Amino acid sequence: MIEKEILGCILKDNSLINETVLKVKYFSRQEHQLVFQSMIKLAEEGKAIDRVSLLAENYEYLSHFGGTDFIADLEAKGKVENFRTYEQQLIEDYKKRRIEEIVVNFLNSEKRDVQKMMEELRETDEIGIREEKSAHDVLLELYNLPYIEKNETGITSGLNDLDKIIGGFQKGNSYVLGGRPSMGKSAMMLKFALSAMNNNAVPIIFSLEMSKESLLKRWISTLGNINLFLTNNPYELTQRKKEAWQQAVNELSQKQFEIYDQPGQTIEFIRAKTRQAQKEYDNIIVFIDYLTLIKDNREYQSEHLRVSAISKELKNIAREYDVPVITLAQLSRILEQRSDKRPMLSDLRESGSIEEDADCVMFLYRDSYYNKDATDDNIEIIVAKHRNGPTGSCEVYYNKATGLIGDLSEY
Repeated sequence: MIEKEILGCILKDNSLINETVLKVKYFSRQEHQLVFQSMIKLAEEGKAIDRVSLLAENYEYLSHFGGTDFIADLEAKGKVENFRTYEQQLIEDYKKRRIEEIVVNFLNSEKRDVQKMMEELRETDEIGIREEKSAHDVLLELYNLPYIEKNETGITSGLNDLDKIIGGFQKGNSYVLGGRPSMGKSAMMLKFALSAMNNNAVPIIFSLEMSKESLLKRWISTLGNINLFLTNNPYELTQRKKEAWQQAVNELSQKQFEIYDQPGQTIEFIRAKTRQAQKEYDNIIVFIDYLTLIKDNREYQSEHLRVSAISKELKNIAREYDVPVITLAQLSRILEQRSDKRPMLSDLRESGSIEEDADCVMFLYRDSYYNKDATDDNIEIIVAKHRNGPTGSCEVYYNKATGLIGDLSEY
């Protein structure tokens, strides 16, 4: 039953009680109404919402439904990452019951007031809509903005030439980093994440392709200046490189970051972990590697529609939690047929509404991948779309062996 799933989620994560739009009357069963009301009361009093506190509040009543066993059953129900889905379903169930009640009351009334019934139906339709700031409230906040010094415009990418174009990664914005395989997308993501760590931001990485260990080895390779191939068997490293390895591990151990590498990650999982991270850390940035591997249990008539739905959800996460979301995307091999193989926005159009939803679209192009006579592995970053600023491109240094990326002026 959906009501038990919701109560179970709140027992697992007490903070949900302060975020939900649910009301006691939305629950159909009296015992669930009582438990939810008790949860609200405990939260208002600053107390933990758990088995002990709920039984202490309502022992006599809950004993009729099994007491400890009743609460234990609730604790086993619900997945926190699916809370928003449960919440919406409960609201829809309540609205159906309420509409039926309004119509029945109207039909049974001697004086059938059509206007009153329509008003009640309109009010019911608006149930569950989250309150937003009015435009005038936002204007008041903007009034003094010219006189408030802003030290940080966004989370730096760690690449000065790129920051000159995009101004760093802005809160509430969705970024897409696209490229063909072997262009350096994962290396670039780890560069951005490492730069965020060094600038008081916590990267939250959802890796749907590589394992946690593989990503960490890539960081160790970069920080320790160790050939990535050799990280597969560090025992064979020279003594100097072994010391560099341990120094890199020590450096990373002092940083704050999260990596989730479970297979089959869903949008609900990504949203839940982002919400939790936002509560734990002051400043976060989200990375997803990569978009089309995100699982969606809903059925779609085409892959195009599935990817479009996921793309919109990622933008919603960026806005809802006011964080930058950087999503990696594989590009179609169609571009390989062109003489100039630099990616264009049209290369994304077969992959749902990614281009439309993103605030900024960046592509990676490495000439050495196609031109064997190239003298370096440098990466060209093409900012093909930038909703809030200019487009353009910049070239950055790339050491393919170690994954090191930096401004050309530094190397």
